[in-house]
This record gives sequence, C-alpha cells and structure tokens, in this order.
Amino acid sequence: MAEIRFIDAARVFRGSWRPAVADVGLDVRDGELMVLNGPSGSGKSTLLRMLAGLEPLDRGQLLVDGKDVTRIAPDKRGVALLAQGFSLFPHLTVAENIAFPLTMRRTSAKTVSNRVGQLAELCGLDRHLGARPDTLPVDLRQRAIMARAMATRPRVICLDEPLAGSSVPLLPRDRGPIATLQRESGITMLYATCSSADAWAIRPDRGDGPRPGAPGGHPHQVFEQPGTVAVAEFVGSPPMNLIPALVRSGSARIGELLLPVGPERLAALTSDRIVVGLRPDDLLIGHGGGHGGGSGPRRCWSRTPGGSTWCTPGPKYLAARPTW
Repeated sequence: MAEIRFIDAARVFRGSWRPAVADVGLDVRDGELMVLNGPSGSGKSTLLRMLAGLEPLDRGQLLVDGKDVTRIAPDKRGVALLAQGFSLFPHLTVAENIAFPLTMRRTSAKTVSNRVGQLAELCGLDRHLGARPDTLPVDLRQRAIMARAMATRPRVICLDEPLAGSSVPLLPRDRGPIATLQRESGITMLYATCSSADAWAIRPDRGDGPRPGAPGGHPHQVFEQPGTVAVAEFVGSPPMNLIPALVRSGSARIGELLLPVGPERLAALTSDRIVVGLRPDDLLIGHGGGHGGGSGPRRCWSRTPGGSTWCTPGPKYLAARPTW
C-alpha cells in the first residue's frame, strides 16, 4: 500500500508536437482505487508507465509515500503494471500464470507454491488452478489477473484497460471482482479505461479525466458536475447535452426557458455567454399544465445550488433541471 503524488509531471515523445502527458498534478491516497477515464491518446497508459518506471519523466517529480522515485529503477518501486487486455498467457494454467512473476525472479519452488495457494484462496481460484484462461468466465479471469498482480506483494497495482479485448459485450460484463479484491486487500490501485461505463461500474473511490490531471472527484460528482466541457462531453452515455445560452438578469435563456444561475456562478462569469449542461433525464416534455393539469406555473427543482426553475404552462412546456 502506498500514497502516490505526481507533481507537474510531463512526458514528451520524440517527434511529437505535443506532450503525451502535460504538467499533471495528481494525488492518490493510500489504499485508494482511482480510475483514469478518457479517450485513446489522452495519456492514461503513459501516466501508468511513468509510475511503473517504464517511461521517464521529462519534467516534474513522482513521489511514493513521500519518497522521490523519479529516477529509481522499475524493479525497485514496488509497482505492478498489467498491460492492455487480460495479459494472461493462454498456454499456461491459472497456477502457472500466477506463479510467473515469482519464477522470473527465481523464487524457490516451495515459496512459489505457498504463495500461489494463498492467492488462489484469497481470490477464489483454488478450484481452477489447473484450468487454462480461455476456459474461464470473465469474472474468474479478472480474479486471475489480480492474483498474478499481487504475487510479488507490490505496493501499487496499475491496470491498463484490463477488460479490453475480452470479447465480451460492454454492458453484460461484470467489473466487480477487480474492485472487490482491491478493497479486500487494501492495495493502492490505478485503473485506466477508455469506457465511461467501465469507469462507472468499477465503483472507484475517485475518478479523473478525460486527460489525467483534469478536474476529478467522486464518480457521482464528476457525472453531475463535470469540471470542464471536455469531461461533460465524455462522461455518461448518452453524453450531457451542452447548449450555448445568454445570461440576462441572473438567468440563462434557452428559447422560452429560463434557468436560474446561482450567485457563485454569476460572480465567476467573464461574459454574458455560458454553456448549460443538461442530462437527458433532466428534461421533461409535456402538454398543458403538467401532470396535475393546473393553470398555475409549474415548479421544477434544480439539483444544483441554482435554485428552482419556473416554466409557464401552455400547449407544450419544457421543464429542465440544470445539472451543470
């Protein structure tokens, strides 16, 4: 278990016109499960490789438990990195896959056997040690990669798109075993994925993205109140509706709909032009006076500190609860 801190970390590949990772400031608490969520090319894998020591930092620092490990060799950092996909050798049994990192370090056969047995019991694989990975369901393969990652007792585990290429449809597959084993072991983990569905389903302690170091937080906070337009466009399926609007007299006008803008947001404005974010489930379209059919104004509550929205009834009305 370890606490991780990136301080203005940057990585620039030769021949590239822009950094792969630019001035990232990121803190990961001891024992935390953090998801790095963003599209391909946003720097997730590079950040994990920098943590594991497979990519150097061109600028900045990397601290693990307060110790500067920026120039320390990869095998001295206590970081396990599992590359994209399940990363299990198809020709080896589950037991041989778990033992592989230990045998590569020329650990004694007795120690390897004991450690494989411990991890198999911890991860619920004791009945499947003789099986090949391609004969196992997805949840057991997830348990197998976690067991192999924990074989050398690392302080940090980095998972880079662990479910990519699983040949299992996105929605039906279960992402629970990885999160469950992480919480049972208490090990610090960074989980990188391009899928916002995976990021949401893994139930992380915090999320960051779409570029590592961008404003992040608890998944519900990122979903409801994204810090940037890029995050709002990426997180959620379907994504958030982003509508340009003008602010007049403390309200944003979208057609005939007035959405109140809170005092904190008004104070932060530098012009009268803003972008209103609405999730699909925040919109209600109906007829007449609403569900009750009354003639008075309909009141729709906002889930943010912006107050409530008043919509005048008519042949049709649109009620909205602005989320961002």
